[in-house]
Amino acid sequence: MDELEKRASDFAKQAHAGQEYGTGNFHERHLARVVATLRRFGVDDPVLLAAAWLHDTVEDTEVTEDDIRREFGDDVGDLVWRLTDEAGGNRKERHRLTHLKIRGRPEAVRVKLADRIANVESSLEERTHLRGMYRAEHPAFREHLWRAGEWEEMWAHLDSLIRQTGSHAEERRDN
Repeated sequence: MDELEKRASDFAKQAHAGQEYGTGNFHERHLARVVATLRRFGVDDPVLLAAAWLHDTVEDTEVTEDDIRREFGDDVGDLVWRLTDEAGGNRKERHRLTHLKIRGRPEAVRVKLADRIANVESSLEERTHLRGMYRAEHPAFREHLWRAGEWEEMWAHLDSLIRQTGSHAEERRDN
C-alpha cells in the first residue's frame, strides 16, 4: 500500500469509526471493498485509491472538503468533492446533480463505478432489498456516467451484476 493510500485508509477508518453501512456491515468493509474492486480492474493509482477510501467521508461524517484538501491535496480533494452527493429533494435528484460533477472527471467515474459494483455485489451476496433499487437506478446511472471507451470491462461487469438482481416481483417473493 502506497503512503498516500495508507494515510487515506487510516483517516477514513477513523472518520467512519462505529458507523454501519447497509445491513450492519461496518463502513470500513464497504470502503475496503471499493478499493479492492478498483484493484481487481487494474487500478494502482494512489490518488484514485485514496479517493476510494475517502469517497464517503464528507457525505457521512463531520469531515469537510477543506479537511480532505488540507490532508491529501487538491487532486484527491477534487475527486472526493465530485463523489460527494449534492443536495436534492430526493435520491433521484441528488444522484442526477452528483452525476453531473462525477462526469466532469473520468477518474471520478471510475471510482463511482467501483462503488456501485461493490454495492451491487454486496446486495447480491446478502440478498438485501437494495438489489431492486440498484436495478431500478441502473438505466439513469448508465445514461449519466457511461462514455464509449471508458472503463468498458467495469461497465460490462456491472451490467452483468444488474441482470442478476432480478425483477422487482422476484425481489418481493424473496423477502
